[in-house]
Formats: sequence, structure tokens, C-alpha cells
Amino acid sequence: MTPGVLLKAYRERGGLTQRELADRSGVSLAAIRDLEQGRSRRPRRDSVHALARALDLTGPEERRLRAGAHTPPVLAPVPAAPAAPAVALGVLGPLTVWHGGVPAPLNAAKPRVLLLRLALTAGEAVGREELADLLWGERRPDSAANLLSTYIGRLRRLLEPGPDAPLMLSGTLGGYRLTAGPAVLDLAQLRALASRAAAEPDPKRAFHLLAAAARLWRGETDVDELRHGPLMAALIEEYATLLCALSRAARRLGECEPVLPPLRALASRLELHEPLHAELVAALAAAGRRTEALAAYERIRGALADQLGIDPGGLLREARRAVLRPVAAR
Repeated sequence: MTPGVLLKAYRERGGLTQRELADRSGVSLAAIRDLEQGRSRRPRRDSVHALARALDLTGPEERRLRAGAHTPPVLAPVPAAPAAPAVALGVLGPLTVWHGGVPAPLNAAKPRVLLLRLALTAGEAVGREELADLLWGERRPDSAANLLSTYIGRLRRLLEPGPDAPLMLSGTLGGYRLTAGPAVLDLAQLRALASRAAAEPDPKRAFHLLAAAARLWRGETDVDELRHGPLMAALIEEYATLLCALSRAARRLGECEPVLPPLRALASRLELHEPLHAELVAALAAAGRRTEALAAYERIRGALADQLGIDPGGLLREARRAVLRPVAAR
């Protein structure tokens, strides 16, 4: 397989344009275009390494790309894009299951509740009593145990569609456990990317890892039974923490504009979340939007006064002071 075909497949898998890949990798846009269009077949080794890092390729994938760069064109086979995972599960928005990249039907209400509850604490056992309370509350039928077992069976057939599929849903002593890693569950992928970003010494690389994690967020859940519960509240708080980290990384690089839309969207929902609003004020100021930054501060100051009867805390006050400082003093 030619290096250009491989590069295009990996780039499209990551949802990047050629320009975005050029910005991330430091390889010129012209070089990427020439490589993907077959005008260049022998990229430099350092360019291959930079592209692999920007695309978050695994070791074997980078070696494959490097090997392709040194394979004579006559030996290149028919290209094939990297395959989508057999099963993927999305909880960072409307609950979705994909089979080979295609949404799979999951319309019954109670199995959806059950799947989301297990996925939000993937890797941990959840007791049958808790699951039954979630599904029926005080109206638990006499057949609840049998119905729960039936729903679990349906989910197993959905998540393990073939005889060779790995076991994802297993029984435990008194309950059930969903096992799904970053290749399957978007929440696990978000956490893996955030963890890598925290350990990454290169500020630009850390920024791109955080941005990739933030792009996984698709919005609010469509499972009403869990929408206002503590698990979803904790998940939204985790996303807010991620956005704040992304904004700080963006401010260090002077690239604040791309982080403003998700910051604004979440701040409008979490209107009393002081750390998030403080970061929005700081990001607006860093983007040269001083008037908007002060307006954002006034909005949360008013909300805190009206709803809680309190003044802004230290983070918000410092964010406002930073906006008011002369540019040379910042």
C-alpha cells in the first residue's frame, strides 16, 4: 500500500482535513497533498514520524506507514481504509451503538436505560437491586428478575453480534458488568486522551490531545431516567474540567478562538459554575474580546447574586482583574 493511501485513510479516520493535519504535524500542506495524491512516494523519515504523532497512530501503524514510504510503487496493493470497530458505544450524547460504523437499532426504553447505566461505570459491577430500582422504582413487577435477565440477553446480542465477538457484558455476584475500553466506548476514549494530555510535555501536542477528547462530546443524553441523576452530573463536570484544561492549553499557545464555542455552550447550561465561567472570561480576553469577557463576567456575577445571594469567588475576580490590566502588564 502506498504511503499516500495509508496517510489519507488514517487522516480521514481521525476526522482531520489536510490543513488541520499540517497544522498539527508541522509538515507542509503541499507535502501532505503531494503525498496523498501520489506525486511524492518517498517522504522523509522525520516527516513520517511527525505525521504519525499528529494522527495518534499506534506503533504498528507508524511502522506500516514508514514501511509504505520505502516500498517500490509497483508492489503497492489495492488500498483499504482502516476498518471501523466491530462494535462501538457512544454515551457522550444520545446513546448510540454502532456495528462496523453503522448505527444499530436500540429503541426499547428499558434496555437503553440499562445499557447507559452500565456504560457510565464501565468496568464496575452494578447490583441487580440498583438496576431494578432504576427501571421500575416502587412499581417493580413480580417478574422483575426475569425481565432484567431478558433485557441483559438482548444487550448481549447487540454488543456481541457474532460467535467470535469479545465478551462485553458479564454477570457478577449479584449484578452485571460492562467491559469496554477506548476502542469501543467514547467515554473511555475521552479519559484516555485526557490522561495522555496530562502526561504530555509538549504544549502543542497536549493541546491537540485535549481537543481530540473534547470533540468526542456530542451533547446531552436522550435517556430521561438518567439525565438529571448524579452519574450524568459527574460526567458533565468531567467535561467541564476537560474544557477548562483545553482552554488553558489554548491560551498558552495563543489559539483561543476554536475553544470559545464549546466553552460558551457549556457555560450557558452551567450558569453558576464559577471555574468554567472564569475560564471563559480568560479565553475571551486572550482572544482579544475584552468587551465580551467583561460581559461574561457580569452575567455570572448577576446569576450568583440573584440565585445564591453571593459574590463571585477568587477565580472569577482574578479573571476580571486580568482583563482590566493593561496589555503590557499581562
